[in-house]
Amino acid sequence: MKFSVIVAAHNEGPQIASALKRLRQISSTSPTELIFVDGGSDDATADAAEDWVDELIRQETPSRGAQWDAGAQKATGDLLFFLRADTQPPGNWQQALEHFWLSSQTAPVAAAGFSVDYGDGLGLRLLSAWSNARVRSGLVGADHGLCTTPEIYKAAGGFPHHPVLEDYEFSKRLAGHGRIVLLPEVIHAAARRLRSRGPLKYLCGRLWLEARYRSGADPQHLFESTRGL
Repeated sequence: MKFSVIVAAHNEGPQIASALKRLRQISSTSPTELIFVDGGSDDATADAAEDWVDELIRQETPSRGAQWDAGAQKATGDLLFFLRADTQPPGNWQQALEHFWLSSQTAPVAAAGFSVDYGDGLGLRLLSAWSNARVRSGLVGADHGLCTTPEIYKAAGGFPHHPVLEDYEFSKRLAGHGRIVLLPEVIHAAARRLRSRGPLKYLCGRLWLEARYRSGADPQHLFESTRGL
């Protein structure tokens, strides 16, 4: 199977080269193309990433949904694997995803994501457990690393071009095509915004954001008012 890894980034300059280097080092067992989509970074993120990727796409403004969708349109793999730039997938991510998608499923599957680990400390552990439980209920966050097929992606309508809550809306779109499966392998998320705000404040902010979105708030306005989540 061939993987298309689609990384969305904005202002990740100081650490993006090392992150992509690690991703290359652990991606050796199956054919893989790495598509990097920069969302208007002003810190040379795109330049730092260029040597490590197969295709570099530059967009004028940050919008993770639009960035991931732009990468998906260029992808040629059998599986699409969407990553945030500040996440570290497990060392055996290819084997885990390949084994999952080639195994027999008792019910239709729309996507899979890894179990997230935000780090040590009671608050971060509880937030990790909450986020993983949400995947089991059908809502996969961007930190989990989402994997689906090009066919399912297209049938579901792809990622909405939202700068925030693109993962929430895409999960809803996937619901009609099967369940979202949480894999036991662990993905590590830097989640700098989460750490700077604190787990409880971050959680309350996320839930409030989702509530406003369900009430009809414009995603761009939500992004501008909260600086995203």
